[in-house]
Amino acid sequence: MCAHHMIQGMELAGSCFYKAFGLFDTMRHHISIQGVISGTIPGRIFLSNDGDTAVLSNPQGIFLGGSPDNKAFFKEINMLLQEILLPQLASKGELDYVLYYPTDEKWEAALETVMKGIRPMKSGRMTFTQHLEGVAGPFGEDIIAIDRELLKQRHLAGLEDIIHEILDGWPSQAAYEKDGFGCAAIQHTEEGPAIVSWCLTDWVVGQECELGIQTVASYQKKGWARKVALGALSLAKQRGIASVGWQCWSDNIASQRTALSVGFTLFGDFPVLFGWNLPLNNLLVNGNYYMHGNIKYGIAPDYARSAWSYAQALDQGWDWNGDAGLYWNAACMFYLTGEQERAQHYYQKAIQKGWRDIHQPHYHNFIYKEANSEQIARILTESIE
Repeated sequence: MCAHHMIQGMELAGSCFYKAFGLFDTMRHHISIQGVISGTIPGRIFLSNDGDTAVLSNPQGIFLGGSPDNKAFFKEINMLLQEILLPQLASKGELDYVLYYPTDEKWEAALETVMKGIRPMKSGRMTFTQHLEGVAGPFGEDIIAIDRELLKQRHLAGLEDIIHEILDGWPSQAAYEKDGFGCAAIQHTEEGPAIVSWCLTDWVVGQECELGIQTVASYQKKGWARKVALGALSLAKQRGIASVGWQCWSDNIASQRTALSVGFTLFGDFPVLFGWNLPLNNLLVNGNYYMHGNIKYGIAPDYARSAWSYAQALDQGWDWNGDAGLYWNAACMFYLTGEQERAQHYYQKAIQKGWRDIHQPHYHNFIYKEANSEQIARILTESIE
């Protein structure tokens, strides 16, 4: 039977997931959808009363499928996102979400209803595929399988990151040990043996799987990602996997190069919406995003929107533990929109938080560093002296 009735639809019990099977046909490249429907991957499905539209959530993200003409259902989904789904993700420590939808013009209008008041941003994802014909050979040097034995070696630096990644996508570590696989690169460091790169299955559905990959920053651009990816592909072939998927952000050039270097081919480049689950966090990310925009997806810089977004969070004291760069950005955005007094206010706040100039080290790249940055700093400094 089905459970959790809504007004315009219902949340399906697992035994009823099959009812949404045909609604995601245009997104078959996301094998995690079929994983939820088949019971392999944890997830939830909400179906409209007419059975024509569905929303599916799983560890990969939130997916819209079926008809884009169900406005009443989408209004209810909007409330569900704001009041239940996104807060639940935040309560589990998940910073952000990705919303996937069919690349159809009609869906663009539907998105306005689904995401009203949530303030998502537009970006892109790329998906690659590999059918393993040319994959052969043993693991490379220093590459070992991520299996039950490795996961017992708690002394290994970096192992907790792998376990966290496994638990993000798999129902349990035991489920991964039974059906999942991957490879890691281990190097000896001053602190002892450490995992410096890894590639493992986000999920396995039938004869398909999808890989995730990560390399410690100081070991990047040294070939480790390629080695662990080849190791994971070798394991996939040994296990009879027919097709392997790989996804990354459209601006993640390093991930794309690694995928192509081990024989993947590009399947699709598609738009997505994303945001952070806590509203105040999301406002700061909106400030960062609209400061530069995203030209590839038609989003021009919007200084006024960026300034407003920063102010909404910073005025409530939400500044990522005193991040001076956020106040600097806000000062620049207000200056560029002609609001001199507010620019001065946030510039003073930036200085109080330890801001010196655009050349000081910073832990993220979202700092306003343009040709006019020095001039803005000089004018604002003179105005508050």
